[in-house]
Amino acid sequence: MVQAERADPRIRNAGETRPLTWPDRHVSDPEARKALKLWIWCEARGYAFFDLCTRRGIPYTTALRRKNLAVDRIVMLLNLEASLADDHLVADAGRTSPKLGDLDAP
Repeated sequence: MVQAERADPRIRNAGETRPLTWPDRHVSDPEARKALKLWIWCEARGYAFFDLCTRRGIPYTTALRRKNLAVDRIVMLLNLEASLADDHLVADAGRTSPKLGDLDAP
């Protein structure tokens, strides 16, 4: 997402701009989406995320936590999307592994 933000808008192609839509498509919490977009902007332009949060009156640790939650959600949904596109089974995703005692039963 940072690379897409850094790209020259005059020569962007569809593949470069797609990551910029991920926060809007995959993150439903508006505060987490805002924190992620602020972080991306800071990373792309070399500004300190802490300073921007301070200027906007957003607690830094809260913004960082929200940004991390947004990134985790995007990664999870992109992995799920890729898994479904490859026809992988996701029915076993919630299944727990057997306990050691269960393996010893006859």
